[in-house]
Formats: sequence, structure tokens, C-alpha cells
Amino acid sequence: MALVSQWFIACALLLWTSSVWSHFLDANNSVEETETYLANASSVFFNLYTRQNPFEPQILRVGDLEALQQSNYMASLPTKMVAHGYNGDPGTFNDTKDEFLQRENCNFITIDWVELASGIDYPSIVTRNVPLAASETGAFVDFLYENTGATLGSFHLIGFSLGAHVVGGAGAAVVSGNLPRITGLDPAAPGFSINDTETRLDTSDADFVDIIHTNSGPIYLGDVSMEEAIGHVDFYPNGGQKQPGCLLAEPRDGETRGCDHSRAVLFFDESINSEIGFWGVQCNSFEEFQAGVCDGNAAALMGEPTAITTRGIYYLVTNDVEPYAMGLL
Repeated sequence: MALVSQWFIACALLLWTSSVWSHFLDANNSVEETETYLANASSVFFNLYTRQNPFEPQILRVGDLEALQQSNYMASLPTKMVAHGYNGDPGTFNDTKDEFLQRENCNFITIDWVELASGIDYPSIVTRNVPLAASETGAFVDFLYENTGATLGSFHLIGFSLGAHVVGGAGAAVVSGNLPRITGLDPAAPGFSINDTETRLDTSDADFVDIIHTNSGPIYLGDVSMEEAIGHVDFYPNGGQKQPGCLLAEPRDGETRGCDHSRAVLFFDESINSEIGFWGVQCNSFEEFQAGVCDGNAAALMGEPTAITTRGIYYLVTNDVEPYAMGLL
């Protein structure tokens, strides 16, 4: 298939499944939508939530030391940073925030790169804006490290869809040292090559990179995320392509893409406080997993509890409605 055709199909699919499709149809927004890709890195800011301010964020920016010093950021606590996807917004991770703050006292930071992530010129967003957002995010990690006494070991970056490549690029951009962990939630495929690790999330971006695939497959079948294993460990719930319960599912809060794609975020959210967990089994394929060929192989938890020593490819099944986790079968 010609490159132009691939871009057209990719953009059409991503726009059709976007939560902002209705805004795209609004003529009053059309100029804004088509021009926002010209925004620069200064449009990226960081929303800090803590147990002291769980609902109203404190806005932080690279270089704004006064705002940082007046905020509730505590260097001694773990710092979770999350990046939304294409035409998305930080609201993607509202439930993630609540789950983390319920579990532990931590700094929860949403990376707001809405202006860079929005518009219909998807190719320019991939080639120009993702690197800008990634560079600014990496600079922000360095800013926190240099001005608060936080250790790099306290950081965990998490990105959904196109945001997975933002946090991957951020890990590569940090100059203070290596980040300990980056989690990619169904990393976007259109515009990225498995052979070009400079532009996508890969295992060099952090000491540990874990991936959850939920809508991975060919673009022409309506799948929008990377099918290949790109992390130290890759989980493929329900085979990683289509998720049970999604065929007739209605959109819900937190779903900024199609149901299959967004399920990666919902699985991760549930994993944070799940008592039974999402247990995957190491296997060569979903077909072998379903046939029982891999029974007795190594098992590992998917999501937030994934051990940083985990390596390989894991398959699992989930329920079609919440709670999704089925424990170790």
C-alpha cells in the first residue's frame, strides 16, 4: 500500500474514533483544529495533584521555580507522570489519578500537551509535535530533579497511544540519568516504524519498559496501535487486538479513543488496587495460550504491579465488563 494511502487510512481511523470528532464537525472550531499543530513546546504544562489537592491541579511549567516551591510537590514521594494521546486531554487519566492517590501518598502529574496533540494534520503532530512535547517533558523531569532533591528512581512515566511515544521521547531526553520505568498503554502505530527507535518508545528510554497492547494490528482492520513487542515485557490481553465487550459498548468517561484502544487505560487503572490482579502467562502466541500449550509457563502481573525484572511476551484473558481482572487462572 502506498505511503499516502496508509497516512489517509490512519488519520481517518484515528479521527473517527476520537472523542473530539464532534468538535471537528463544528465549523467554528475548524480553523483552530487545523492550526493548533503550529503550537510550540511552551504550550506544554504539567498539572500536579496530591492528597492535599486531589481535585484541583496546581499548574507547573519548566523553569517556573516559584510555582514549584509554592506547590504541594514533595520530593520524598513517588512521582507518577501521565501523557494523553492524539486529540485527547488529561482527563483520560482522571481514574488513574484517583486510583494512585487512594493507594499511596504520591505526586501525580498529568502532562497537558493538548495544543500539540490536537488537529487534523496527524503527520505533522507525529513528526514535529510529539518530539516537542517529549523534549519539554524530559526537561521538566530534569527541572524537578535539579530543584527539589527528588531522585530519578522515584519517577514512573505512563503514556497512552501517541502519549506513549511522548513519554518514551521524554525518557531519552532526560539528561540527569536513566528513568527507572516507562509504561506504554497501547502505543500508537500510524507514523511509527518498528525499525526507527529514535522516534518511538523503545527499551532504551528507561531501565524498564512495559507495554499493554489492546488494539494492536493492521490499520486496514481498524487497529491503531503497535502490534510488535517493543518493551522489556509486552502484555497482550485477549490477544491484544480486540477486547471482549467492546463490539456494542457505549463510550464512557476516560475513553478518548475507541473501546478496544481505551481498554489499555482501564486495565491499567484497575491493576493499581486490584486484589486479584491481571496475571499473564508467557507464551509464543495467543493461539497457543488458548490451546493450553503454555500452561505451567512463567506468570506475571500486568499493569502497575508488573515487576521490573519481568521479561518476554505474556497473554491473558479478561472479563468483558468491570472488574476486568480474573486473577491467576
